[in-house]
Amino acid sequence: MALPVLFFFAAMAVSTNPTPLRSGCGAEDQIVASLPAGTPVALRFRLSDGTDCIKISATVGGKDVLGYVPASALTGLAQYEEDRSAAASVSASAIISPGSASNNPTRLTLDPNQYMLHTTDPALARAAQLLNASQPAQALEQLEAALPRHPRDPNVLMLAGLAAYRSDQLRAALDYWKQSLDLAPNEALNSMYEVAKREATADRSGAKLFGAHFALRYEGEALPVDTARAILAMLDDDYSRISAQLGCNSGERITAIVQNRESYLRSTGAAEWSGGQYDGRIHIAWTDGAEVGPQMQRALAHELVHACLTSIPSGSTPWPAWLQEGLAQKLSGDLLRPAIREQLRQLAAAHAIPRLENLGQDWSSLTKQNAVSAYSLALSAADALYDNYANYGIRNVLTNPDRLPGITADLDQKLGF
Repeated sequence: MALPVLFFFAAMAVSTNPTPLRSGCGAEDQIVASLPAGTPVALRFRLSDGTDCIKISATVGGKDVLGYVPASALTGLAQYEEDRSAAASVSASAIISPGSASNNPTRLTLDPNQYMLHTTDPALARAAQLLNASQPAQALEQLEAALPRHPRDPNVLMLAGLAAYRSDQLRAALDYWKQSLDLAPNEALNSMYEVAKREATADRSGAKLFGAHFALRYEGEALPVDTARAILAMLDDDYSRISAQLGCNSGERITAIVQNRESYLRSTGAAEWSGGQYDGRIHIAWTDGAEVGPQMQRALAHELVHACLTSIPSGSTPWPAWLQEGLAQKLSGDLLRPAIREQLRQLAAAHAIPRLENLGQDWSSLTKQNAVSAYSLALSAADALYDNYANYGIRNVLTNPDRLPGITADLDQKLGF
């Protein structure tokens, strides 16, 4: 049964007295306010890295304050998330995400490991190559030229819709997917079609700016244009930095969509609170007002790494989750505390955590404790990758994906397994 748009969520409040409200998630971050027990709070977003860090807003002494607290400091959080989960619908990233393991992707493919049509039509083969190379707009040009030759092929229409979706042409995607579904019902595609319909209806981010590597679409009412320009400049700078290390090759501008929290949730249908997601386009829930703070910068860089890895061929299988999440954390500036590193070493020696190759691609079923361990292990593996393969070069590691199983086994040993 479809749920109504309006949904009443459980109230949350501070449980411990007093609770420090900090400017970031670390114990060393500045305390911006002290919250008495019982203070009502509004959840802004929950980090998607498996930690207990939550951004909230509250009113203290008649003044609105914004900052971060641990989940353990709040009452009503479990019921709040249960309500939110019940209200959420299928996430776009769960259907077609081309590579972001943090969003539990299931590729919508015509071949087990990549976008490929078994065809003698060179335009269709070229379109699949372009889509795999993160050049969806050029892929769409090839597909639109080929469609008159395949007007009733549901697979070609499905691929055309995917190219349109990833190039941020929602109306065209909906049209192609509707034609495909009319010809051949497909449960996964129908879910994606419903997600795109909701996004087209709910998304109010119509203002646009263009940089060297990004097309930024944002809500002009929620984000000042100067802030949007700062975001675009930061994304272009970070792309140059990350590309230099990983070897991204973006033949087209990457779409980045920045919305306020409510619009982000309505248009993406995200099932959990997160700083962002990547489904062929970067989505960010903006919560920092007119300034680009360090937390937002890390969230943008994190999703940018996923976009970068998507443009690098991974061979016969997608890049493993530990590599994606490890590099996304490391290159967005996350640091692993020495105490956590030592704890991981002890757990590895006791075989109490899985080896890297056994972490799997889908982390959604992990308990919170195991999720924290998985993200920490991924970051530790990324640190070890840089420590042990700096001379060889991380770009060379990614250029030779057939070597990754051997490198993974070596990193297992370095981590204490």
